[in-house]
Amino acid sequence: MMPVDPTSDIHHDAAGWAIWLQAGAPFDPERQAALEAWLEVDPRHGEALSACLDLDAALEQMRFGGWAEDLIAEVEAELDHVAPAPRPAGIVAGLGWRPLALAASILLLLAVTPFLVGPLLVGTPTAPVEQVVAEAFSTERGEMQTRVLADGSTVTLNTGSRIEVSFSDRERRIVLPRGEALFEVSHDPSRPFIVAAGGYEVRAVGTAFNVYTRADGRTMVTVVEGIVQARDTVAQANPALLHAGDQVELAPGTPLPTPQRVDADLAVAWRSGRLVFDGRRLADVVDEFRRYGDIAVEFADPDVAEIAVSGVFDPRDSDAFFAALDRMGPVGIDRDVDRIRLYSSNE
Repeated sequence: MMPVDPTSDIHHDAAGWAIWLQAGAPFDPERQAALEAWLEVDPRHGEALSACLDLDAALEQMRFGGWAEDLIAEVEAELDHVAPAPRPAGIVAGLGWRPLALAASILLLLAVTPFLVGPLLVGTPTAPVEQVVAEAFSTERGEMQTRVLADGSTVTLNTGSRIEVSFSDRERRIVLPRGEALFEVSHDPSRPFIVAAGGYEVRAVGTAFNVYTRADGRTMVTVVEGIVQARDTVAQANPALLHAGDQVELAPGTPLPTPQRVDADLAVAWRSGRLVFDGRRLADVVDEFRRYGDIAVEFADPDVAEIAVSGVFDPRDSDAFFAALDRMGPVGIDRDVDRIRLYSSNE
């Protein structure tokens, strides 16, 4: 008998966490905190969890080929001769044995007998995808709206945004060509919920997350609750695993950066009609106000654009913002009929 890879415990723990994420249980802050602590211990934990989620999605897709049950039976039979595969204690109790548990078994087999599963997962024909829902929603400048999608998920569109929805029997896919949207995803492990934006795909796992496609081509992803995977659709590199409170700025043609920890509630404060800034560049703040109203702003001094701004503002009241900016001291403001000029008050 071949020795079992010592990382198999990580694989089984990862599968247990993936089962919990996919089970659609009510949000549990303590268990979420335990998951985040587990992810922080070792980078391999996030890689294993991401692999489990990918395998679960692949297994669900295989069901449409009509032969997935044979694969499950064959792998489980082989496991009887390799090593026991106990479910991680305290993680998956009461959740039952579903295809995702098989993901842990396949991960174990990949470490022990890679030749067994590899040929089965490559080049297998799948049934054609039947699109059952196709629709689009958009908002004008200064407008916000909330929509309930066909699967029960909720999407809130920020100003000047558009989404294109295509739901099939196998996946729920949304394209965000412009703007910003907050997604609150209805649980359905058999149909991944995928948002495509800026050359990346963001796959949800029973979660709430915000995607903002900027005018400069960058895409900002913020996770409010649960777990998402972000993947570069061009480079096809391993996905980044993001959890609640993570924010990542994605740029076309660049490697996936390390996520930053943020206050997710403040990041989506726009939903309640607020813009919250904490040390943001003045140039970026002005760009945010431009999204909500037709304002022309000119920076007479490049250094003024770099001034850090903090505060809470109404996005539809740029006059109040510029009045507050005028009181700050370092920035002077000239106004005429069709533009605002910002300059250093030390001039």
